[in-house]
Amino acid sequence: MSEPLNPDDMQALLTHNRRYQRAVAILKDQWQLIMADETLAYRQQIAPADLQFARALLRSGTLTSRFNFGSYAGVQTLRQHYGNLLSGAAQRWLVHDYV
Repeated sequence: MSEPLNPDDMQALLTHNRRYQRAVAILKDQWQLIMADETLAYRQQIAPADLQFARALLRSGTLTSRFNFGSYAGVQTLRQHYGNLLSGAAQRWLVHDYV
């Protein structure tokens, strides 16, 4: 069952703004493109907001991905795949449901 996007997420989806591009890059394993475009080092890391929007896009049925936010094993796969590209806060956010 899909969940509707909130108004801010829907606006980002419709305009394909930077926030949307970051979430899609996570789901499609294209984070290198984001890193190349960002000049600030801290923006080159994946933030909790990026993950939250990516999960919302999956839950809405808008996009699909090989990454699974719905299980501990899926979250661990995501953590292992992106490793140090995840900020500390993003790593904590990923496991907050399982700790």
